[in-house]
Amino acid sequence: MRASMLVGKLLMLVFWLTVILSLFGLVPVPNPQRLQMIALIVLGVHVLECLLTFGKLKKTGALGVHLVQVMLFGVLHLRHPDTVQAMNQAL
Repeated sequence: MRASMLVGKLLMLVFWLTVILSLFGLVPVPNPQRLQMIALIVLGVHVLECLLTFGKLKKTGALGVHLVQVMLFGVLHLRHPDTVQAMNQAL
């Protein structure tokens, strides 16, 4: 479980790095508009995840760290065993 979460998080980091580098023209992308649209959709989903889990994450004590990780990794951070354990202990 942890290994698959790690692979997923690494792939998300590669995705965000590709998006950022393509915005500056450092990475040639065949269809940059499509990549930007996908990035906006993923960003919107991550913002929605932050809004929906804000109350639970607030109770864990490290709200800022969790919100940044949710913005980067989304559900991969929320379903990580350590995060689930922290949210359950906070309740």
